[in-house]
Amino acid sequence: MAFEFTYRPLNNLGNYFYFKRSLENPSLLSPDKEIGCFLVLQTSFALHETVGLPPQSLEGSCETNQEYISSGCAGNPPLACYPIYLITVGDDECERLVYIGKTSSKSSRFAAGHSAITKLHHPMYNDMNKRVYLCCVVFLRDGNEIPIEWIQPYETAEALLKSFEANLIYHAKPELNTHYISNEPLFEYGQVHVQNVTGDTEFWHVNFM
Repeated sequence: MAFEFTYRPLNNLGNYFYFKRSLENPSLLSPDKEIGCFLVLQTSFALHETVGLPPQSLEGSCETNQEYISSGCAGNPPLACYPIYLITVGDDECERLVYIGKTSSKSSRFAAGHSAITKLHHPMYNDMNKRVYLCCVVFLRDGNEIPIEWIQPYETAEALLKSFEANLIYHAKPELNTHYISNEPLFEYGQVHVQNVTGDTEFWHVNFM
């Protein structure tokens, strides 16, 4: 299938002006701690459709956003980055999470094989629909939205994404994850408010952890 991503955070004028101001005052992109943040399930695919998914490079997305503003906003605003993905099995009220991972890579996590997908060939998952949700990660600063790909320098965004992923895994405890299950990680940004805006399912819509 063709993959069409449409969400562009800088299409929102409020976001655009805030991000532009941050080029002169980078502290505006330092998220507030302890007030919460967001995981937004932005789009979903059947598991078998993910082989051709393009890679989601957090580093590349950080650079693209900076270049867009610096160029005087030539062309379309950058697409959102989807640095977190969820794998689920089942449908409706029986749909459950089985894996959380980071898509942030220069190559697709799904094109060259994936251990969690291999495990889903176990007979216990037979006859169950399997989905992948691609998710945005959004922090807050004085009530303003800060997609993780805006945070500078890149090393800070990368460390924050790792902490965010670990926090999700620890609290959700997906059955196919092995890391971060037992030891609570340091995460200083409060509750994660989960929203499902895919329009395909109600999985995890308006959830907190």
